[in-house]
Parts: sequence; structure tokens; C-alpha cells
Amino acid sequence: MPGRDAAGGVIKAWTTFATDVPADVMYQSGAEVIRADAVRAVVHASIRIRYMPGVVASMRAMHDGKAFDIKAVQPDRTSRSFMFLVCEQGLNNG
Repeated sequence: MPGRDAAGGVIKAWTTFATDVPADVMYQSGAEVIRADAVRAVVHASIRIRYMPGVVASMRAMHDGKAFDIKAVQPDRTSRSFMFLVCEQGLNNG
């Protein structure tokens, strides 16, 4: 969500959606990729959290000081009390 600087101009900044959300992080794979002529490590993970309306793929999740870009939000089709965040870590710009 965009914020405003002291002069009233629009700035892009991360805002907090929710805090202290219990999560189960399951690392699925890792690889090295080349981006902007540099080798970067990328990790794919699935994060399971309780169902929370409003979580979308343009957000990120923070866990143990690491930022995970949310690529997709998948509901738990059996109990509908959880949701799975398909995430990528390592290529984000913070």
C-alpha cells in the first residue's frame, strides 16, 4: 500500500497487515539463478497459516527476519481453517 512522505508525495513502502501469526514454514526446493549478471540463491517454500481474509499474492510474509514473496494463496480445501502461501525467498528487493 502506498504511503506519503513529509511533502505529501506518494512513496512505495511495505505496511503491516498482521503480526504474530503462527506459521508452519515448509521449505520445498532451492536453486541458484542468474539475475542482473549476478548469481543469487532462491528458495521455494510453502507457509501454512490460519485462514485470514485479505491475504493476496502481492504481499510478503516475514519469518525469522527473512522476507518471502507470496506468489499464490491457496485455501485448505478440507478444513477451510488454514491457507497455504506459495512463496519465494531470495530474489525480493525488500
